[in-house]
Amino acid sequence: MTNPPPGQRDYSAVRLSRHALERFIERFGAEPEAAPDELRRALSRTRRLGRNPENGAVAVLAMFRARVMVAILQDSNCLTVLTWNQFVPRLSEFGRNKLPRKWGRTLRRLLADDNMEGSSPETHRGYEREG
Repeated sequence: MTNPPPGQRDYSAVRLSRHALERFIERFGAEPEAAPDELRRALSRTRRLGRNPENGAVAVLAMFRARVMVAILQDSNCLTVLTWNQFVPRLSEFGRNKLPRKWGRTLRRLLADDNMEGSSPETHRGYEREG
């Protein structure tokens, strides 16, 4: 596996909790047998969103099947996986008062060189208000 591009981080080696895998299957429609591999592939290209100063948890932005995903990591463990709409109310807990700047470019960079079906930049237009 190659290193991620500048500004991105590879968290594919973190321990995946059972809760995180269950939420990934439930929220993103992954097949149970393939879920660990698919989640690790998504976590191999992430953008850090912020850190919760109270417990040290880190929120990272990733893409799965052209959908925005936020993983919550703490001490080399993936605790849970959220959709973007589930994470937005928690932005302030992770040191953000508003949405990240240049949202479209951020998503395109996470999708770059990604051969997953439906991952063209046009498929994620409007994800700032994912429904």
